[in-house]
Amino acid sequence: MNLFITGTDTDAGKTTVSAWICSKIKTTYWKSIQTGSDADSDVIQKFAPQTKILPNAYRLKAPLSAWDAANLEQKTIDIRKLKTDRDKILIEGAGGLLVPIAENFFMLDVVEQTHATALVVARSKLGMINHLLLTIFALQQRKIPICGIVVCGDIEKNIRETIEYFSKVPILAVFPETNDLRALFEQTPLPSEILKVLS
Repeated sequence: MNLFITGTDTDAGKTTVSAWICSKIKTTYWKSIQTGSDADSDVIQKFAPQTKILPNAYRLKAPLSAWDAANLEQKTIDIRKLKTDRDKILIEGAGGLLVPIAENFFMLDVVEQTHATALVVARSKLGMINHLLLTIFALQQRKIPICGIVVCGDIEKNIRETIEYFSKVPILAVFPETNDLRALFEQTPLPSEILKVLS
């Protein structure tokens, strides 16, 4: 089983959570689709230099959905290149689950075809409950296992309880806002739910 890091939307904190996990356990990291000028694998390399990083299946210039970025470059994404025969690897998605990639093919389909357990990442902001529940319900509808939720940013106790009550999925970690990610990673142990997937 692989671990797929998906977010409620863009900039939810997927790369931060991926770097945290990779800094705690020896694993392989794969960002199958990278759009825009950022290179998420550079963040992984910075905080977890021992991690084996697989090359992107697609590297697209525009900071857009994979579908739109590929169309701008007159490319068609071959969804077969988004599969993997590997096991126990960490895969980071691009955007949320319903980001279009190819004709009738979304990021949700990538999670499914990589035989992964999902870890859902959300940024603490207005609308988070709705975005989280939509994401979790989409995964549950496909019967994709979910090991938990990580929230980037402080949340109130009652909000946490509401999310866990309606989603039936535990919040495994809450990352406070900080400029010192290295210290945050060192101080935050890796939950057993994540270890079980990658060990």
